[in-house]
Amino acid sequence: TGDVLWSCTTCRACENICPVNIEQLDFIFEARKYQVLMEANFPPEVQETFTNLENQSNPWGFAADRRADWAEGMDVPLMTDRPEPDLLWFVGCAGAFDDRGKKISQAMARVLQRAEVNFAILGPEEACNGDMARRAGNEYLAQMLMQQNAEVLNQYRPKKILTGCAHCFNVLKNEYAQFDASFEILSHAEY
Repeated sequence: TGDVLWSCTTCRACENICPVNIEQLDFIFEARKYQVLMEANFPPEVQETFTNLENQSNPWGFAADRRADWAEGMDVPLMTDRPEPDLLWFVGCAGAFDDRGKKISQAMARVLQRAEVNFAILGPEEACNGDMARRAGNEYLAQMLMQQNAEVLNQYRPKKILTGCAHCFNVLKNEYAQFDASFEILSHAEY
């Protein structure tokens, strides 16, 4: 039912406990894609998120050119200023715009600076990783965001990419290869 289709959080817990190993999530993703792309039938709350992702490359609709504002006064370099760092930090939407996420980004920047890591961020060149759109069934929007980021990443060809977001980590590591953007991806916790 529609209620089941849209209440799924895509955590895969149902698959992990299924005694006959049924992979329900693949079916749910395909059903969502059909509902979004063919029927334009999805919860009204999702429309605002899709619009914000399409217009500002983040789910909240904050101005895309403000993506590096969290780092103001911290001397965090942009890739445009330091195009060949040892580490590209893909900050993500939450790390750039969410108040709690910004505090984590600021703390991580201080750690990287204190450790004298040669790093840079994309800032306004970074877009949402596309995971949210893909999981919500808007494959067209997801691919648009992923392609946009893949082009930027392939322009710089970073040695390693650091993420502070589990969604960024997963999608960059496991799904960007389909856009010819394969890089070594590290979680900030691992790094």
